Amino acid sequence: MHAPAAPLASAPPALDAGNGRPAASGRYRGAIGDLSTAAWDGGGRRRLQRKAWIYLSACTARYSVGYAIVDAGLIATAFVYVFDRETKKLVEEKATLPFGFASSFAPDWRRPWQLARAGKRWQVTPDAARGWQVRFESARLRLALDVERGGEGLTAISSAPGRPFHHTWKLCAVPSTLRFTLDGVAVDVPASSAIDFTLGYPPRSSLWNWASLDGAADDGRKLGLNLVAHFMNGLENGLWLDGELLPLAQASFAYDPANLMAAWRLRTEDGIVDIRFTPEGQRTEHLNALVLRSQFAQPFGRFEGHVGQARVRGFGVVEEHRALW
Repeated sequence: MHAPAAPLASAPPALDAGNGRPAASGRYRGAIGDLSTAAWDGGGRRRLQRKAWIYLSACTARYSVGYAIVDAGLIATAFVYVFDRETKKLVEEKATLPFGFASSFAPDWRRPWQLARAGKRWQVTPDAARGWQVRFESARLRLALDVERGGEGLTAISSAPGRPFHHTWKLCAVPSTLRFTLDGVAVDVPASSAIDFTLGYPPRSSLWNWASLDGAADDGRKLGLNLVAHFMNGLENGLWLDGELLPLAQASFAYDPANLMAAWRLRTEDGIVDIRFTPEGQRTEHLNALVLRSQFAQPFGRFEGHVGQARVRGFGVVEEHRALW
């Protein structure tokens, strides 16, 4: 298994490089310490342009879980789903709340996130030493996901046409514990998780394909992949191999937009990744909120293929997202 030899520089200390300039575009090892966006949030940008979200997933041989809280400026949204691949049952809870976060909200993956609506509550509580405590409660579903703090994250900063910049931090293939009670049935299993924290000013019209994959090579090494196309100039493409972070080249997603449940093929231009993804189900959501529109589809399922010379397989998600925001 091989990867580009160029080492990644450490992440800059702050998003704000001074004099209204963002930190330099690029791909970095580790996380930015100061995520303040105060330099750019005036003149309506906080509500009209700045977007932020925290997304966490959990995979086991039987279950796939997706969980997100989103500050889209004018609205806040949240979702959680549990898919049982043995019974093919999908359970989802979601919420949309106008102005769900205060104007002063400063998103950070090291600070708490919470959103509540109509008897449903989402809460993410970070712990610098232990990781993240992820909770959801509703009348039907109670879920707890404890994600360990381990491995190196990948930071990417990119230009965004007509807007200041866009930024994301990813961490894949970290151990976690998944517990949930659904319709009176309790589950408590070890899992593997990925984290996507994004804070920035994406282009007014955005399109991306994304994949977050979690599995192993045939020789037993633990593997995580984060891949994106049509967005962020490929800067967030990375491989976690037994916890070591390796950068990857531009990715391509070959699939049928009219049938997202057909097989997808994911490759990188450096020839390292060549994977077939087979959806088992999907989550979709279409929003139309005045100046904000979003068409989102996230199939979840299995993958197998090659990373370098190694045969790999596992579980994860792929995504097609078109937004006007």
